[in-house]
Amino acid sequence: MQYYYFFKRVHGKKLKLAIYLSILTLLSQYSYADLGDGPRAYLPPPIDTNVFILNAIQVSGNSMLDSGVVLPDLDLDIDLLVAQYTRTMEIADRYVAFTVVQPQGRLSSKIAFSNAPNFKRETKSKGLGDTQLLISAGLYGLPPLTLATYRDYDPKLAVGGLARITLPTGEYDEDKSANLGTNRYSLQLGSPITFGFGENLLDPRLTTLDLLPSITIYSDNDDPFRANKKSQKPLFKFESHVTHNFNPAFWASIDSVYSYGGATKTDGQSDDNRQRSFNMGATLGFQFSAEFGLKLTYGKTIDHNDDGWDGDFARLVLTYNQL
Repeated sequence: MQYYYFFKRVHGKKLKLAIYLSILTLLSQYSYADLGDGPRAYLPPPIDTNVFILNAIQVSGNSMLDSGVVLPDLDLDIDLLVAQYTRTMEIADRYVAFTVVQPQGRLSSKIAFSNAPNFKRETKSKGLGDTQLLISAGLYGLPPLTLATYRDYDPKLAVGGLARITLPTGEYDEDKSANLGTNRYSLQLGSPITFGFGENLLDPRLTTLDLLPSITIYSDNDDPFRANKKSQKPLFKFESHVTHNFNPAFWASIDSVYSYGGATKTDGQSDDNRQRSFNMGATLGFQFSAEFGLKLTYGKTIDHNDDGWDGDFARLVLTYNQL
């Protein structure tokens, strides 16, 4: 792919191919929420786009993905395949994207109990995880772009809104210390903010700063492990990414996620376990053709309190785009 396609005002197949490659960069970033949504997740591709994504995720740590609950004595290994579908459209003169996420996989865990530190309980689980439904929309500087207007969009500042609901559809057994499902609903509300530095979204040297402050609210779990009821306060999260295109087919980013809050009560008694954790990572993105793209991310915990998330993860993302 030559830079000519990205700078010269062209029509037909050449422009369409350039936009295909750009969309693979922009839309291959949706991911399971505890790992962050990823760099450039909410830059606007053209409306009426279908994107199919398959994530392969490996996590080691002390918390189930997207559960919001951290168990400091939990030693957990998770292997997941996550299927995602996104559709973009225009509603009331605004850019809107709908996403459906369905994970499945397996986990193994060990947990030690404070009253029996020499005893460790082992757990294995496999099956479906909780289904997620997400909607995002442009609020400022994020118009509904068509193929004809996409190349002229100036990506300086874009502010959006998002809502993600997690449904308790995954495998769950109250006798297990860790499960693929969470047995409760959650609602994440956030505002994606992107600062772009480049001539347009097709600029092969585009640089972006992505920010995503959010809050997640949880319903109660009426069948928690070794208790009758567990409730949780909201969890605040701040995600950031600095990204840069090195050429039309390769880009990279430095990623971070900071989490705070999420203290729980078990059977009405405070667990005194307010979380704090700071995770960092890096992402490499590649485009092999107009339809297929690949992304690799690795991240780990840099700092946390006694009740914060502690672990590392790797994620491989394959994207197929249909315009």
